Amino acid sequence: MQGCADTRKVFTKSREYRTNALRHLSNGVSSTPRASQRPVPVVIDSAAGVTLTDVDGNRYLDYALGYGPLILGHSPEPVMHALRDALDRGLRTASVNSDEAALADLIAANVPCADRVAFVNTGTEAVQLAIRIARATTGRCRVAKFRCNYHGWVDDLHVGCSPGQDGPATLGQDPRASEMVTLLDWGESDAARQVLDDSFAAVIVEPAAINAGCFAPPAGFLETLRDVTRRHGIVLVFDEVITGFRMSPGGAQACYNVVPDMCVLGKALGAGLPIGAVAGTDGVMDVVSSGRMLHRGTFNGNPLSMAAGVACVSHLQEHAARIYPRMERFAQRISAHIQHEAARNAVAIHARSVGSALQVFAGVRRVDGIGDLAGIDRDATLLLTEELLREGVFTLPRGLMYLSAIHTDEDISTTLAAITRAVRSHADRPGGA
Repeated sequence: MQGCADTRKVFTKSREYRTNALRHLSNGVSSTPRASQRPVPVVIDSAAGVTLTDVDGNRYLDYALGYGPLILGHSPEPVMHALRDALDRGLRTASVNSDEAALADLIAANVPCADRVAFVNTGTEAVQLAIRIARATTGRCRVAKFRCNYHGWVDDLHVGCSPGQDGPATLGQDPRASEMVTLLDWGESDAARQVLDDSFAAVIVEPAAINAGCFAPPAGFLETLRDVTRRHGIVLVFDEVITGFRMSPGGAQACYNVVPDMCVLGKALGAGLPIGAVAGTDGVMDVVSSGRMLHRGTFNGNPLSMAAGVACVSHLQEHAARIYPRMERFAQRISAHIQHEAARNAVAIHARSVGSALQVFAGVRRVDGIGDLAGIDRDATLLLTEELLREGVFTLPRGLMYLSAIHTDEDISTTLAAITRAVRSHADRPGGA
């Protein structure tokens, strides 16, 4: 892509939009984190491939990818073809469409734990359904989750999301909703062995902690969870909303060779369309399969989402040998370049990657584990991602970046040059080093 590296970008129309949006649209955005983008939440006018164009005509290489779902880039032809066909057949009925079973078959063919699949519309919904299934299956209520793992925004599990903060993550949550939730430290096998017992219905965990900062699981951690949960009859749930179909067609469970009882899927599964799914073994999913436990939702199995999912997963399955190593190699290359430029400019910036995701932190020179997250300077990270934006590299404001199947070597070269300039600019800010 040409023309991204223009440091003279102006954001006049995005600023005008925000002023107008704040009149009636709460916070001027539809998801709170979007409001944190600096210098202003950018309004995108169009997107194609991995290129974004905003309302001011600025162009960017996209590494936000819709918060991760756009693993095939914007408007990939296999998905668009499927969507056009689905649109021609109507938006919605109160019955079923054939792509529901087709997508379930594809998930079962790729994801190790998937004997049965149930569809919802978001990752948050999928998590709630998984927990309900685990409770219905075991007859127990207690759930264990891990600090700094994110499982959606509902009250019971939206706790322990930030370093040093074990309580509710936001105003308005019912503090009693999480009374049956026990918090553990992610990556700590000994704590799991000591705390988990026959009173727990489920353990839910991000097998690779992408949300926290792109951490691979410590050696033996997932294996310990599998062993302990099996011993106590606890349902082990992998939250693969991010890692599912992004780390591999089989998700993180296939990469790490640890098979849970259930996983929750979303994001990349729908190639940009809203979708969520729970996939699990026959034994665990029987309460849903038999109809004994209610599974409801007007938009479950939405024809457009199902069509997009079939097209996306089919493409990923067919081209996996080429797509996944390439994305991972690109992520490692970008991460290493950020580290190199940080050292060369003597600036406190750190980057790390897992699979095709990478995280950039500012204000620290090393982040080796989740315990180091307390030292992150979030304001400095926002300033760094602003520098990247001005250089034509579009990331999530908090520094999370995703690779797609269609980023090219030329895109990466352009990105590395932009990173060099952005880190230099960051170092030149007062107090930047």
